[in-house]
Order: sequence, then C-alpha cells, then structure tokens
Amino acid sequence: MAKDIRERILIEALSEINCRGSDFHMDDLARDLRISKRTLYEHFSSKQEIVREAIYSLMAEIHEQHMKLLADTQMTTEEKIIGFFNVKSPNTKVLSVRNMNDLLVKMPDLCSELEERSKKDWELLEQLLNKALQSKEFKQFDRFLLMHMLRSAADDIIEYFNEIDHDYSFSEYMEKCIRIILYGIKKDRGQSTNDTKA
Repeated sequence: MAKDIRERILIEALSEINCRGSDFHMDDLARDLRISKRTLYEHFSSKQEIVREAIYSLMAEIHEQHMKLLADTQMTTEEKIIGFFNVKSPNTKVLSVRNMNDLLVKMPDLCSELEERSKKDWELLEQLLNKALQSKEFKQFDRFLLMHMLRSAADDIIEYFNEIDHDYSFSEYMEKCIRIILYGIKKDRGQSTNDTKA
C-alpha cells in the first residue's frame, strides 16, 4: 500500500513539473492526489526529494524501454535508432523541456546527478550504432562524430528553443535531429547540382 502511494505521488509530481516547472506547491500536489499534505511528508521528507525521486523513476523507466528496444528481434536497426529517441513513459506525460530546465537551474546538484545517470542510455545508443555499422542497412559512418553531433544537439536544446520560441519534449526534438541525420535534407540525394544542369 505504501509503495502504491509513493508511486502515485511520483507520477503526479511529474505532471506538476510538466505544467508548472519548479513552481508547483505541495498543497497542489496533495489536492490533486486527494490526500493530505501530511501524507506527502510521511512518504517523502521534502519537495526536493519528491522531485528527485520522480525524475529518477522516469529515467529508470526510459532506460528499461531502451533495453527492451535493443533486445527486440522484430525491429530493424533503423526502426530502433528512430525509436530510441521516441521513447515515452506510459505512466507519465513527457516533460516540457523548458519546465525541466527551469527546475534544473533551481536544483543544480540534480543536474550533475542526471548527467551521470544518463550515461547508461548514451552507452546503449552507442551499442545500437555499432550494430548499424555491422548491418547492411547503412553506409559506413563515423560513429564518434555521430555521437558527438547527437550529444551536442542534446546539450543545446534550450538555446534552440529560445531561438524558435517553441517548446516540446526532449524526445520529439531528438527524433527530429536523428531523422535529419538519417534521411538528410536534399530531395535527390543521388544527383549532384552539376548533373541536373547538364
């Protein structure tokens, strides 16, 4: 029973973060869950602990889905690479990047912890790209350069959103990046400009 309440609190906390960033109140969280504020503090010592545990639980869930994706024998490597950046938690809304960034600015210690935890997922992506190199689906490519490009894109996400004055999830943004890398932007990739003029 206590475990169920904890899980419900963490799921609802992610929803609050998604809507309000770090500005959500414990009163709102308790009201939405239809429990008392005291009950919240029986399970968690502070709002910071709830936020930290909620984000960790989401990351663990996404990592588990990444593991299943890599183990899937029905999907092509191409489908797996696109699917890697299209993983959504079935139990929660996907976090707004701006609200998540706002939260990390106010909880800087959490930022380094999340970076450490995300290493496991980047390592899984590297394994997936190694499989792509070994398959006949793809041309030979520089795996280190591709990883660098994707990690740089992930690091610069807020700057990009500020430029376009838009916000969507990290998954949606990264999926757009990988689709451009996989499929390019040129309509006739087989023809050069000189060929079309001849």
